[in-house]
Amino acid sequence: MTPARILVVEDDRVVARDIAQQMSRAGHTVVGMTARGEDALPLAADTAPDLVLMDVRLEGELDGIDTARLLRENLNLPVVFLTAYADEETVRRATVTEPFGYVLKPFDDTQLRTVVEMALYKHGAERRLRESEQRYAVTLSSIGDAVIATDRDSRITFMNPVAEMLTGWARGDAMGLPLAGVFRVINETTREPAKDPVAAVLSAGTLVGLANHTVLLARDGREIAIDDSGSPIVDERGDIRGVVLVFRDVTQRRQAEEADILRETNARLEMAMHGSNVGVWEIDMPDGDHRRGFARFSNILEWLGHTGTQARLDYDAYMSVLHPEDRASTEAAMLRYLGKDVDVFEVEHRLLHRDGGVRWVLVRGMARWDASGKPIRFVGSLVDITELKLTEQALRSSEARFRGTFENAAVGIAHCDLDGRFLRVNQHLCEIVGYQRESLLLRHFQQITDPEFAATNEEKCRLLTEGELSHYSEEMPLVKLDGSRVWVSVSVALQGDASGRPVHMIAILQDISVRKALEDAVRVAKDAAETANRAKDQFLANISHELRTPLNGILGYAQILRRDAAMTERQLSSLGVIEQSGEHLLKLIDDILDFARIEAGKLELNVTDVSVGPFLRTIAEMVAVRADQKRLVLSLEVPSNLSKVIRVDEKRLRQVLLNLLANAVKFTDQGEVALIVRTISEGRLRFEVRDTGVGVSPDRIEAIFQPFEQAGDFTRRNGGIGLGLAISRQLLRMMGSEINVQSTVGEGSTFWFEIDAPASVVAQGTECCPTIQTAACEGEVRHAPGIDDVAANFAPVVPPRHEMTTLHQLALLGSMRDIIRHADYLVGLDSRYEAFATQLRRLAAGYESQALLSMIEQHLGQDS
Repeated sequence: MTPARILVVEDDRVVARDIAQQMSRAGHTVVGMTARGEDALPLAADTAPDLVLMDVRLEGELDGIDTARLLRENLNLPVVFLTAYADEETVRRATVTEPFGYVLKPFDDTQLRTVVEMALYKHGAERRLRESEQRYAVTLSSIGDAVIATDRDSRITFMNPVAEMLTGWARGDAMGLPLAGVFRVINETTREPAKDPVAAVLSAGTLVGLANHTVLLARDGREIAIDDSGSPIVDERGDIRGVVLVFRDVTQRRQAEEADILRETNARLEMAMHGSNVGVWEIDMPDGDHRRGFARFSNILEWLGHTGTQARLDYDAYMSVLHPEDRASTEAAMLRYLGKDVDVFEVEHRLLHRDGGVRWVLVRGMARWDASGKPIRFVGSLVDITELKLTEQALRSSEARFRGTFENAAVGIAHCDLDGRFLRVNQHLCEIVGYQRESLLLRHFQQITDPEFAATNEEKCRLLTEGELSHYSEEMPLVKLDGSRVWVSVSVALQGDASGRPVHMIAILQDISVRKALEDAVRVAKDAAETANRAKDQFLANISHELRTPLNGILGYAQILRRDAAMTERQLSSLGVIEQSGEHLLKLIDDILDFARIEAGKLELNVTDVSVGPFLRTIAEMVAVRADQKRLVLSLEVPSNLSKVIRVDEKRLRQVLLNLLANAVKFTDQGEVALIVRTISEGRLRFEVRDTGVGVSPDRIEAIFQPFEQAGDFTRRNGGIGLGLAISRQLLRMMGSEINVQSTVGEGSTFWFEIDAPASVVAQGTECCPTIQTAACEGEVRHAPGIDDVAANFAPVVPPRHEMTTLHQLALLGSMRDIIRHADYLVGLDSRYEAFATQLRRLAAGYESQALLSMIEQHLGQDS
């Protein structure tokens, strides 16, 4: 044996050291050891080993096969694989690297030494084939494993003494014979012939670990358990000349392994039983009578609080741990089985715990009989089913509760199969549809559904069963047994089994006939109310027309009579009463119509560009007349940075401001009424109306905004029906605002609101009143002693008296179209009348007769 330099590449350092010691004992020198393929390459280059012992599984990115390939390619080093893996894929990959050996773990000194020597021999044979063959034969003859060599045709060319001993064939007798006649191996389990080892090696072209658990059939009939492997014999040209088989007797090792497995299995079984609810029992019956036998237990008595010393009991002691009520039935079951009246022994009974408790168990067993038919041993298992019994009891209780709930529910409940056939129904459902339970269970849900709803309900059931709906609810009429209809609310869902697969549908039905009747009554009442409301709207429209026409005539002729110089003071006073009453009645008609439109939701805002100066001037002019009559100071405060043109609903904003100002004048006997405009932020304005009047008590503030609500006797003395503030609040809410009040009884009130009033894109500059040169435009408060000052500051150039008289007569007659024509005529006479004509056109176009009359009357008698 020539000492060799060995490099060990093994990820298990203990195994690596053991290999190093074996190699040292064998006379070799281990020049290095590593657990990583990446380290093996530089280490081999530095140490120049004669042989590399390589584990297939290594630390690092490279495994043994990849590392062997690199060693072969770069250093032409022989490699012997050390592995516990012999699967086809591993062998296929290893074949590519042309290994010089393949040792299956676990291995002993002899096996490893043999493979190493073979590898060294093969490697030397590549250089000196003839010398290597001689060394090869000598080596194989001296090793402890059996070795047989064959040619490519599977004929034996060499056998060492160990192979002769194991096969029972002498070398001289075996030489030249086919391998299959000498080396006969079968599968240990199937007893089928093992695969031809020579064919396997020739097919792989490299070291092959042959079949596991093989048995060698010796010439003398012995059966020997072996481990075997095969490797090709390659000449210097790389051609395969034959196969060498290495095998050894592993009978003792197999027996030791089986004993270890048996002990481990028993230990695991014992451990598993102690950690579970399963026990094992055995009764020995020497004379065939189980009542005189002895019972042994494993993991049973421990359940019952007994110690291990009581693991062996006689039959009477065993029966004593059974519940008294179960002893007779258990004994009878054993007698039937042992007497071969039944084929299976299985019984449930209770065992008594030392603490007084009870454990339910399921007992199964199997007996052995002797040749005479006498039972000699009874063995079986015992499973603790206490929890199962408790679960069954709980399930029965739950089932009882479910039945109680199902039957006593205040709604109808039905279980239907996936096609809609009734499976279960409760009594309440039977009462809803008028069927007996037995009769209803013979029907399909669709059969009691109103035909008009059947298709819809069937489609929803289909979507439910196909998983497109998780549940659905519907209101529908059902057809009762007597043919009448009953309205129900139905909710349907799927019920699944333990795996989630739908098995039936659950329907809950509630009788809603009373609710449906009420809904029908409400619908009829609503239709009647809507009809009445439409009639009211029509009535208001008609009555408005019928009242306005004669009222305009009355007021017109009253104004004409007032200009008659022959009228006495008393007659003029009477005419004043007529005019005041007529104007009041017209105002009431307008308020009622507005309120009706708001209530009906028919009033819409019309946002337009509004010139702030003329807008505020018109409002001041209209209020100034009333304020002057009561000798009140009327003031206006406007910020200097107010946009010239804003976007609002001019008519409705004017209506709100006039309502608030009219109320302020009405309820103020002395002092001041003020209109204040403030800029809150860009595009948002605040309007305030402040007076020094009677005020409102805190408990009446909310009431004054209610329709037809009046502020006490004072309101009734001053006229009105209580719609002004209610309309104003509704209009402001339509504008996104709210009206607010601060008031002190006897001191006065302040009403204010904020609205969005963005500047118009056509607006130029920010001067608020370009045509009115007053202190108000500078942001100051101007106090006016009376109507003359207001008129002096706000009055435009007006036409002569006779033109004003004509306009007044047209206004009294309500001829708005003629007023617009006359306004155009006045501008043609003199362009200075343009401002006045603009006011006329705006008020006439909006049919604001009262505002028009007030403006004309204010200027009547003035000359241009």
